[in-house]
Amino acid sequence: MSDILSQEEVDALLNAVSTGSLVPEASADKPTSLEGGMAAEETDKEKSVTLYDFRRPDRVSKDQMRTLQNLHDGYARLLSTTLSSYLRTLVEIDIVSVDQLTYSEFMMSISNPSCIYVFQMEPLEGAAIFEVNPSLVFFIVDRLFGGQGKPSEHNRELTDIEKNVLTKIVERALLNLKEVWEHVGIFTPKIESYETNSQFVQIAPPNETIILISLEVRMKHGSGLISLCFPYMLLESVITKLSGESWISGQRTTTQETRRLLETELAATELGATAVIGETSLSVRDLLQLQNGDVVVLDKLAQSDLVVKIGDKPKFLGKVGMVGRNKCIQITSIIDREVGEDG
Repeated sequence: MSDILSQEEVDALLNAVSTGSLVPEASADKPTSLEGGMAAEETDKEKSVTLYDFRRPDRVSKDQMRTLQNLHDGYARLLSTTLSSYLRTLVEIDIVSVDQLTYSEFMMSISNPSCIYVFQMEPLEGAAIFEVNPSLVFFIVDRLFGGQGKPSEHNRELTDIEKNVLTKIVERALLNLKEVWEHVGIFTPKIESYETNSQFVQIAPPNETIILISLEVRMKHGSGLISLCFPYMLLESVITKLSGESWISGQRTTTQETRRLLETELAATELGATAVIGETSLSVRDLLQLQNGDVVVLDKLAQSDLVVKIGDKPKFLGKVGMVGRNKCIQITSIIDREVGEDG
């Protein structure tokens, strides 16, 4: 058992603690509990410290960034099909990156001159940017004007005719953007202005956070980049819909625009319509003995509605007749789905 301290030793110990001159002794093999606690606390502090740049705040979460990437993966495929049909050549488009940076950094990355389209996404407040790299622009223009699709040797501004041609392409590209963004909401992209110098484009403060989607466009004789810039203040009202759960649930819902497009596509589909007058059972002997004038009794009355089949499935009840010289079927009612499948 350790010795009991005298009063003088207790006073000396308290005096050393108050002046800070007391240094606890630790064994060479094992630290004291005080030292061990302090070491664990320092380790926890080191683990919890993360670097953060206040000049570039991350206002969009990683989950929302992944959703934006998934969203524009579909946009890249859709735009690839559109450009392939316009240019009559194979066009491949892939996402290069989805970044979160400041508006001033994006402006400094744009070459001069360039093709910068400022567009609105009504009803959202604010504007976004659709920027096409000059090397890609002249390839598209040369291809549309009957050439092989060769880039220009010199970077120059577009003529009025070239600008009008490119504007039509960008308008179509924005319609594709509208289609893929239907999972988030119904927006109407509309071109507001066209600029060649990035210094004259101010859609957000220099330190405003923006989302930059970079798309690489590859063709046989050249390639280039298309950039989409969305300021955070433009997406702020819909940013909550970009979470993973909202994205999955949004894909299960059908918007009015999607429904209209599906109806338009299905309206041109041709299917055979058949009216079943009636049915009966005959033996082979009776069938072979049928002659002109014989009466075959069916399972329906003459005035009853006939079953109308679309393809091989019964869908409607109706009456047959003639309109001029054309045969027709007048629909009187719709067969219940369960009844139609059973019978």
